Amino acid sequence: MVALPGGYSLAGLGGVCLSLWLPLSRADDAMAGILFGLVIWPVVFIVSFGLSSVRRLLAGLAGGLLVLALLTIESGWRP
Repeated sequence: MVALPGGYSLAGLGGVCLSLWLPLSRADDAMAGILFGLVIWPVVFIVSFGLSSVRRLLAGLAGGLLVLALLTIESGWRP
């Protein structure tokens, strides 16, 4: 129940963060962000089944989301 929305949110925010930080054109940044999200979501989903507790998964996802949120806000993105 945590892997699906947690992985999706981490992949989405990671894609936004990557597209804002890369020094490419807007189209290339968007494509890189989409591809990053397509790679990171299955990784988070698979790793979530290898963890021994839900608390570790939630702590890892919350930490990753916090770092990515701070990086996107620092680069000037406003939701």
